[in-house]
Amino acid sequence: MAKVTIYGSSDDNIEIDGDINEEFSRYDTSIEWPALLGFSDGTVLKAYYGEDGIWHINKEISGTCTVSRVLAKDPDGPNYSDVVTLEGQDIDWVVFGTAMAQRSV
Repeated sequence: MAKVTIYGSSDDNIEIDGDINEEFSRYDTSIEWPALLGFSDGTVLKAYYGEDGIWHINKEISGTCTVSRVLAKDPDGPNYSDVVTLEGQDIDWVVFGTAMAQRSV
């Protein structure tokens, strides 16, 4: 079973740790320009650095993996980022982008 942890670092980096290790950098990760992370299991996460000084990471689309999230609590301390963990068999890759389109239901 694969496992990856996703969290924000500084005000412009998104870290992926675990069975996939990567650092994605994006200068503007505001709520108006969030970063999107798509995983091979179908999960899509939206990440942005809020005006409140906290990294917010939300699940936009569910995939086959189990997703857990620990909310950030302190913009001035070490816990200034939500931490999302994906666990499952289908985590082989992640893509990083800023736009997504999907069919209307």
